[in-house]
Amino acid sequence: AVLDVAVTLAAGGTLAIATEAERAEPGALAEMIAAAGVEVASVVPSLLDVLDPEAVAGVRRWVVGAERVSARLAAQWVERTQVWVAYGPTEASVIATTGPVRAPVEQDPAIGAPIANTAVFVLDDFLRPVPPGVTGEVYIAGAGLARGYVGRPGMTAERFVACPFTDGERMYRSGDLARWLNNGQLA
Repeated sequence: AVLDVAVTLAAGGTLAIATEAERAEPGALAEMIAAAGVEVASVVPSLLDVLDPEAVAGVRRWVVGAERVSARLAAQWVERTQVWVAYGPTEASVIATTGPVRAPVEQDPAIGAPIANTAVFVLDDFLRPVPPGVTGEVYIAGAGLARGYVGRPGMTAERFVACPFTDGERMYRSGDLARWLNNGQLA
């Protein structure tokens, strides 16, 4: 939530926050979105899946993340509005990659390309880059990377490892699996 608040306010926007009752009822949430004039919304795919696209027609861009985005869901929305997929763990300041979903949607959308000041590597078990199309583990480095876990040196050492590509830099071992596509996007 901190990211959504900071980005919205830093861009000069107005933050609209749904009440607990609105979040529990898709119709009430759609009414709040329309009444507040929401044009950009950041949601999890499971929430987007219960909304009626016609009821939230004023939203011109949806940023979805924290869960897998299915081809079915993306196809339902991408013809009506912009949909951006975002990926990233908390340890990398929540968003490490992002990218637009383009029609026609024939498969689950990619999770995008690295954002500014972020490097994303897909590596094998020996910390070597895998070729495009080959699945490997996602490692993240860059300005938004956390320093580790407070009071958990063992866990920090396991997850925050030396980056073999840049002297003195560390990267976060996400545990997530992905592959590079030929267009520079991660899937």
